[in-house]
Amino acid sequence: MQNFKIVNIHTNKEINLNYTELQDFMRINRKDFFYNYTIQRIEKKSLFNNIIAFLIVSFVSIALLMLGSILDKI
Repeated sequence: MQNFKIVNIHTNKEINLNYTELQDFMRINRKDFFYNYTIQRIEKKSLFNNIIAFLIVSFVSIALLMLGSILDKI
């Protein structure tokens, strides 16, 4: 299911909706929807990829710190 972030241009209020809720929301606010709101698709894959990248960078930095402390002892 796709998720969307709807932002009111005037108040900057954010609303997170799935596809069916977005259709209902657009039907209710039909007259002024495109003048008052912006739509942005939320990609859940990118969030997952960001978490994996953060974990990899964290482990590599810890490994480099440990390597540096081992080399200092030599």
